[in-house]
Parts: sequence; structure tokens; C-alpha cells
Amino acid sequence: MTHNELRSHWLKEGAIGLGVGVLYGVTNVAVGHPFDTVKTKMQAQRGFESGNMLQTFGKTLRHQGIIGLYRGCIPPLWGSGIYRSAQFAVFEAW
Repeated sequence: MTHNELRSHWLKEGAIGLGVGVLYGVTNVAVGHPFDTVKTKMQAQRGFESGNMLQTFGKTLRHQGIIGLYRGCIPPLWGSGIYRSAQFAVFEAW
């Protein structure tokens, strides 16, 4: 919002910021968690057994399916959703 725009009620702007923040937090985890899973799998494997990122990604999909890429995503999903929604809501209402 620019300074010369007429602002609506702070509660309305905070509620919109809350909703947008939740969407941002959920999208952030939905896109980023598979990359984090592959990175963690590569770090946990010993030496040269890990191969490269694409090999680890393919191996995970073959053995565990798409669920394997999102295993353990619920806590970051909640945390990021709550954190970003509060951040956006406070920024917009301020």
C-alpha cells in the first residue's frame, strides 16, 4: 500500500494479511520441502553412494513415491503458516 492511498479499517487489512500469510507459508513448504528432503537424504548417505540430486530424487520417488518427498512436512507446514500469517497480519494492520 502506498502512503497516498485511503486505508480501510486496520482489522480488515490485518485479516487479509492473515489469509495471505497462511497461503504464503503453505506454498513455501509445499514447494520447498521436497528439496529439503532430498538434501537431507544426500547428507545422511555415506560418501559417494548418494550420487547427485536427480539420482536421489528419482530413487526416493521409485521407492517411496510422492509421499516420500513430503514425509515430515506437517510441523513445518503449521509453523510456517502461523509465522507468516502473524507476520503479514501485523505488518498490514500496523
